[in-house]
Amino acid sequence: MLNMFKAQPKNNEFLNDAMMEDSLTGLKNRIAPSVYKEGSTFIQLGENFVRTLAVIDYPTEPEDNWLSRLYRFKGNVTISFHLEPKTSEKMSKGISKSIRELNSRLNPVKGKPSADLEMDLKNKIDSAKTVLKKLKSGDQNTIYNVHMYIHIVAQSKKEMEDLTQKVMGVIWAINLKTSAPFDRMKYAFNSVLPLMSNELPEWTYQNMDCSAASSIFPFDESEIFEETGIIKGINITTGSLVLINQHKLKNHNEFIIGMSGAGKSFYMKKDMMRYFAQGTKIFILDPEGEYSKLVKKLGGQVIKMSSMSKIIINPFEILHGNMDILITEDLDENGDPTSKVKIVKSLLNQKIVRLKTFFKLIKKDLTPLEGALIEDFLIQIYEDKGITWDTDFSELDSESYPVMGDLYDKIEKADEDRLRDFLAILKTYVHGSNSLMFNGTTNVNLKADIVSFDLKELEEESESQAAAMYNVLSYLWDVITEDTSIWKRLYVDEAHILADPDNPRAMKFLFNIFKRIRKYTGGCTAATQQLADYLSAVEGKRNYGKAIIGNSQSKLFLSMEPSDVNDIEKYGIAKLSQKERYILQSDKRGEGIFIAGRRRVHVEVDYTPFEMEAIDPRRYVELFGNESYENEAYENRRIEVIA
Repeated sequence: MLNMFKAQPKNNEFLNDAMMEDSLTGLKNRIAPSVYKEGSTFIQLGENFVRTLAVIDYPTEPEDNWLSRLYRFKGNVTISFHLEPKTSEKMSKGISKSIRELNSRLNPVKGKPSADLEMDLKNKIDSAKTVLKKLKSGDQNTIYNVHMYIHIVAQSKKEMEDLTQKVMGVIWAINLKTSAPFDRMKYAFNSVLPLMSNELPEWTYQNMDCSAASSIFPFDESEIFEETGIIKGINITTGSLVLINQHKLKNHNEFIIGMSGAGKSFYMKKDMMRYFAQGTKIFILDPEGEYSKLVKKLGGQVIKMSSMSKIIINPFEILHGNMDILITEDLDENGDPTSKVKIVKSLLNQKIVRLKTFFKLIKKDLTPLEGALIEDFLIQIYEDKGITWDTDFSELDSESYPVMGDLYDKIEKADEDRLRDFLAILKTYVHGSNSLMFNGTTNVNLKADIVSFDLKELEEESESQAAAMYNVLSYLWDVITEDTSIWKRLYVDEAHILADPDNPRAMKFLFNIFKRIRKYTGGCTAATQQLADYLSAVEGKRNYGKAIIGNSQSKLFLSMEPSDVNDIEKYGIAKLSQKERYILQSDKRGEGIFIAGRRRVHVEVDYTPFEMEAIDPRRYVELFGNESYENEAYENRRIEVIA
């Protein structure tokens, strides 16, 4: 061993030819199979049996991705191609000769070809004339001789025969014609090895121009599989996992579209559980009350917002004391960003802007004059509490802020006729049915690692529901931006509730969250089942619903109505192929199109038994029986879905 480290003579620095040959021979002997037996249509290599089929004819008019079924065949099958470029001059002569030969076969001196043969000959003549026309016109200057082999490997002769039959079924379906080179299997086998050697060119060749040759390459294949991240589902096309690390994307946001019953909420619950298991803090805005049971099972906190719950989030409270730097974008005439401008805003200024949006949710026809008058009164009630533009809010607690009743009393005392209608509406939020939810000091405490705001009891009150949803969203945004040391994720279900064509500012606020949450170590997932309503919030040339989708690096499209599929293309959300349109209109629950940046796959939403029991106990019993995981703590469960 010590001799290995001694300096060697310079003339022995490289192996000579004889030594190199001996080395290669030794390598070949080590990797050679223990048994080599050649049959007429197969070869036995050790414990394996292999068969190579030569493609002898191709479809005359192949469809897009015509080889995709063969590429995706599940089995030990390899497809090999040899492409040989030919000069246009030489090919023109050869094609002209082929056309004459085909014509002679089509119009023989004696007899007449069968109907099938006649059609086949005519198709070949038309194809040859098309190629010749391209060569003569100068549109095509390269022709390829394409040689194609299909290599089958199995562990027994019977398995090889069964696999061959399955492959032949696919070959027949895509109009290929193949043959197993009789007694020449060794040469066919050598042709599929990575030796750059085509030993049966006379068995398989086809003249193809560039466009035809390009159709054989599997550009339709797509995978979304990263080293770490969250499993989103199963790639139906390839059978592999759809695994993505959203923290490594340009933004951490996701958008989900799907009609009722498509599996949208199930997917969000499963996704939320997987992030929660990784230690991410979860916030949920739940208009339908669908997450409450699950959140309680996971040891989380459910906050019910209703006119009788006495749970209050004071719309006037300002949570933290840092001046906020807001990055705004100038837009061109098409609504696209042209430049970014940094603006330092007082937190009081931001709060007043949010409050004016809130008041327009409870009074849809709020005029600019009413808004200006309300702003004056807001400044006054904050000043009454000693709060000005320069206040250090980090030293204030929840008791330090004005409440809804202070604004009502101030306006009522001023006897401002121009705010008479607004005051009548505001009264319901101070002394009426909504007072227990809006008028008072904030009394929620978000200590749990998973928190859900349940707005189910407000679903019959569209004005107060939208106002409550916006108020909670505003409050959560302040909570999220307070601490950048931990990962957070915000889930907004039924996001179309915030979309109001008469008041797009609520959706604008959600858009700003999507645009900025990455900066605060967070991500946002929004979902809707009513795409037309969701896209209705437009201000000038900016559609805030569309902008939110554009700021979502990952998207999931589940089954939806044909009108929604049309809207996806109409509003430029995504371009869909005919196959993708069919998938989205197939009404298959939990199946759709998952998009990550420029990659997209046909996906099926996956789940573990524990996730299914936690999310849908009835479905769990149908799938797995009565055995329950209910008594095992969630944090002690080994969740296999997190890579």
